[in-house]
Amino acid sequence: MTRLLLAVTLLVSMGTTAYLWLDAPDSSKPQRMVERDHTSSPPHVSEDISSSPEDALRKTQYQPTIEPDVVQTSMAPTLSYIAADYAEQIQHPAYSIPIPSKQSPYLHWNRYISTPMFILDGSVKAALKLNQYRYFYPEAIKASLVTPASLKQATVSVIDVDTNRELMSLNVTENQWLIEPEADWPIELRLKAELNFDSGDDVLTADFRLYQPIAEMKGVKPVFGRGPDMVIPLVLDIDKSGIYRVRANLFTADDQPVAVLTSKTRLSEGVQTLELRAFRASMSGYGDEWQLKDVVIERMSGYPGERAQFGISPEDHYFLGIFDTGQLSDEPYQMSEQERMQLEFLQHAAQQS
Repeated sequence: MTRLLLAVTLLVSMGTTAYLWLDAPDSSKPQRMVERDHTSSPPHVSEDISSSPEDALRKTQYQPTIEPDVVQTSMAPTLSYIAADYAEQIQHPAYSIPIPSKQSPYLHWNRYISTPMFILDGSVKAALKLNQYRYFYPEAIKASLVTPASLKQATVSVIDVDTNRELMSLNVTENQWLIEPEADWPIELRLKAELNFDSGDDVLTADFRLYQPIAEMKGVKPVFGRGPDMVIPLVLDIDKSGIYRVRANLFTADDQPVAVLTSKTRLSEGVQTLELRAFRASMSGYGDEWQLKDVVIERMSGYPGERAQFGISPEDHYFLGIFDTGQLSDEPYQMSEQERMQLEFLQHAAQQS
């Protein structure tokens, strides 16, 4: 799905005409790309010997001037880069994608990003900070107020986003709060803090989600090799049958991120085994000791309007032991027909630009 969305984005972007705006004469300023309607380009004015001097003068008077700081540029370099980048991506299967850096979003799937806001008529900034975005009952919700202003007191409440109904409320005088959820709370929730400072009052909110777990990770069976893949069998306890997508990050023993592993299959209720696979080329250049982290268990929506549901993983990491990737076959990944067609399209577009 990630590759498909990427391809769609690329196809749309290639349908536009781009111009480079040069902010001359100050060459220290960054260049930026702006889109312009090609119909706004000045028409070519040819000499018409049958026209009168008045007509010639009128054409000269109203001829649009060409902006000297607008230069039409070719899309070929950009398309060539996109094609080369896509060709590199599809050297690895979608079930085992290398993690390029520790800033990858795959490593922070449940991070809550707080945005500081101006409060007290713009005199100071403040933000509500949650320790994560998705919570799983009965997990406690940890929240805090981040601001240089001195808080006198606050009323903190949890709101049902769909009905705007207040589910709980408490009065606090400190900047850190611990909220115990109830079993009947809905998924979409909002934390609302009515703040009282020496210099005035203000209100901040932060949205988050609370799930009832429908599956649980029970452990990992011994890994083994199959063709070019290291196979990692996960043991899951499923409360609700359906199509499950499980994602986890493969790390070295010294916490170096290696690849994000994904598997999707239909699972029945009860204890089930699901296999993750790590492609040999994705593990190239690392040692032979491995661990699994950041396990995400998702029951996918079965019909329009049905929400995705999630399971839990009690452990932060699962040690996989020593596995020598040299025992795996070194056959290259064979791209799918769809991937081949997308790559050929990008390469052709780059050549024609």
